Amino acid sequence: MLAEIQLDMFSNAQADGNGNELILMRTQRMKAHGGPRDMELALARIQLEPHDGQWMWSVSINSSNGSGCGYRALPKWGKFDSTRHGALIKAADELRALLDRLTEQERMHVTNWLGGILATHNP
Repeated sequence: MLAEIQLDMFSNAQADGNGNELILMRTQRMKAHGGPRDMELALARIQLEPHDGQWMWSVSINSSNGSGCGYRALPKWGKFDSTRHGALIKAADELRALLDRLTEQERMHVTNWLGGILATHNP
């Protein structure tokens, strides 16, 4: 096997300066030519962006099991809500629909993370 992967989950979340990009990070240890290296990768991401008086959202996941999917918040996807909080709720629902692609440990971390986000971002 070329790479040995050790996954450590952290409950740390990151946000951009205006709080429109919410990211749950994970650490992945890669064993490669230069020796073991830890890399920070986004396990789950929610992006909220204003557009013409409405809010767009997007989600993405990147699991240690190799499963990943996602997109950026762009008008062409047609994902709009009249409020930022409404867009956040829809993004959380969309992420919940992707939980089956994650490992059991990752599911727990993402579920707890979403609960914390929704509790702190109440209107």
